[in-house]
Amino acid sequence: MKTVIFYSFKGGVGRTQTMFNIAKYLSSEKNKKIALVDLDLYAPGISYLHSYRKESPEEDYFLQYLVNLFDNKNINKIVTEKLDNNLTIIPAYNMKNIKPYNNLLIELSKYFYSIKLNAQKNADNLSTVADNIFDTIKNDIAKTGDYDYIFFDARTGLTEISDILFSQYSDVKVIISSYNKQNIEGTNSILELLSESETVEKHNILRVLSPKPKIDMQELPSIKSKADLEDKPILKEKFNWIGTFEVQYEEKVVVSNFDVWEKTTKKCIYRQNIINLADTLDSNLNEESILVNDL
Repeated sequence: MKTVIFYSFKGGVGRTQTMFNIAKYLSSEKNKKIALVDLDLYAPGISYLHSYRKESPEEDYFLQYLVNLFDNKNINKIVTEKLDNNLTIIPAYNMKNIKPYNNLLIELSKYFYSIKLNAQKNADNLSTVADNIFDTIKNDIAKTGDYDYIFFDARTGLTEISDILFSQYSDVKVIISSYNKQNIEGTNSILELLSESETVEKHNILRVLSPKPKIDMQELPSIKSKADLEDKPILKEKFNWIGTFEVQYEEKVVVSNFDVWEKTTKKCIYRQNIINLADTLDSNLNEESILVNDL
């Protein structure tokens, strides 16, 4: 079982949509069993796909599970929802119940803040804390089903939740940026920070630029060059760099409808980009040869 963290420095870059379409392709065409975890706890996306059936007293939503984990309470089974035979989502919470959801977020934030303070006082590297948290979460999610891959839709920016980005226990980190200076420079700063974390092995990084505008922008080559760290070879060398991918703009897709994948045709450039991206990710996760996209 392999794990992938999907991360973006800013929102609105198609992170969740890209993750979901990759999962749909791999589950339907490659017969991969995938769990999608809504780790964007402060602004859940895929949680809205959940049917919100009657909750069992033996089950906890992922947010409640995390609070119980840090409070050393009994851990119940995590709520899951099967979208089909191969695709499962793990929602953050029942988003129809906003008040208890908000209360749990406040409680969870206190725990994360306490963990950060203790880590700083003990002069421990934060990646160690992230490793322990991520490893526990990964193992408990594995108990909910037989998965080939677990995809985590992570929080944007730098928050207590995004500390998991620094864990060396995630197999690949897919980092998604948009085509603008703020996104590229902000994301590169995150990579600088990530490169400083003490790990046994290099982080496996797959970079995605999304969505690629259809209009002819003269600065696109320069943006892609900066995203590929061509001007920062020393930084790039600190990672196992899988490749820098561009995902073409597609009007049907940017509205973030989760059924849009089924509406794309084989000739759709966006679909071809996602397939190329998914095949490369799948190849890397299976420790086969790494294909580097160069559009």
